[in-house]
Formats: sequence, structure tokens, C-alpha cells
Amino acid sequence: MGRGTLVVLVAVSGVLAWGTENGSLGGLGHGGFLAGLLTFDFSPLSAALAEAGYPTVEGPVLVFGGGGSGGVLGGTVFGGLGFGGSVTKIEGEKRTDLELGYGGVVIELNRPVGKSALLGLGLVLGWGGLDLTTRARRPVDFADALAQPPVSQFSLGFFGGLGYVRLGFQVFPWLALDGWAGYFLALPGQWEEGDREIAGPKLELRAPFLGIRVSFGGIGFLDDPPAK
Repeated sequence: MGRGTLVVLVAVSGVLAWGTENGSLGGLGHGGFLAGLLTFDFSPLSAALAEAGYPTVEGPVLVFGGGGSGGVLGGTVFGGLGFGGSVTKIEGEKRTDLELGYGGVVIELNRPVGKSALLGLGLVLGWGGLDLTTRARRPVDFADALAQPPVSQFSLGFFGGLGYVRLGFQVFPWLALDGWAGYFLALPGQWEEGDREIAGPKLELRAPFLGIRVSFGGIGFLDDPPAK
């Protein structure tokens, strides 16, 4: 862990430990859409693809998904989150598709910042996978595709966690906008082709994460006057 990361974690922990002395206790509940960016290092996989003559997969992965959570404002929040994304590269008749999917359980500690914003420190734990599809050529017809299959498919499962800091703003009583910054770390298993394990490139599935979520829901305080 770098010094910068440690300083951020200490600072956020201090804010969370600040408590609810500066705000009123209440509850919150949100659910909505998430867009994010993961910058994985796929160089071992790209090297294997290049050696076999296929397009390589490089660059960040743009992911889309969503989730929801609810709990005590100024306390613990539980929920779920999932997202997925893909990278496609084409060179002539050859094509490479890499798809990512991930979903898990959310545990978060939060503290209100005034009555329209909150700061959260959370962790997502769950399972996911990578699906790799390579196409060597375009078949002439159906019979040609059956005689010499042009497509190969591989999968790699993993257990992963996403630690994050979230700053949310209650734009309207029913609509919130969140900014996310965190780090994704996964423990991959073995590559599989069909129903059997095969040797494949070793990947370190770790990457910074940046995201934005638009969600429906709201924050309620115990001292709010009853609605008229």
C-alpha cells in the first residue's frame, strides 16, 4: 500500500469517526445505475493472443451495472452491486472479445455531510468471471463452420473485492448522484475451455476503479417534520 493510499484511508476514517454529533440520525435507501472504469493490466493475455496471431486486448474496461443499498444514516448500510463490461478488437477476419462480469454484497459505513450529502467507506465482496472468445476466420457457410469451427471460447472465474470511498449528493428528495473511487482486487482461478481446466496466461486482476452512480431514493432524518 502506497503512502498516498494510506493517507486517504486515514483521512476518510477520521471523517467517519467524526460521528453524528454534527448531524441528525436517520435512514437512507438508494437503488440505481452505475457506470465505471477499470484499468486492468491484460499484458500476459495480450502476449498470448499476439503470439497466436489474434488481436490483443488493451486499455481500460468501461463497465455498466447497478445496485441498491439501505440502512442507518451515520451507521452501517447493506446492499448489492453488480457490473459488467467488454473489450472487442478486430483485425481483418480475426476478432477477440473479452467480457467481464462481477457482482457482490455491499457493506458500507457512512456519515452525513449536512442534510443533503454523505461520505461512505465500503467494501464489495463477490464472484465474477472473464469470458474470452476468439474468431480465426469467417466461415463460408453453415457446413464450413461445423467442419472447421472458427471460434474458440475460454473462461476464467474469480473471487474479488472492491474497496471504495463514495461521496453522495441528494440532488432531489428522490434522486441522488454519487462519485466513487476505489480499488478492485481479485483472486482468479484456472482458465477453462468447455468443462475442463487448461493452462493459460496468469493474470493479476487488480485495478483502480472510478465510477458514477445515479440512484433513486432518499435520506430521512429523525427530526424531519411530518409531511403535510
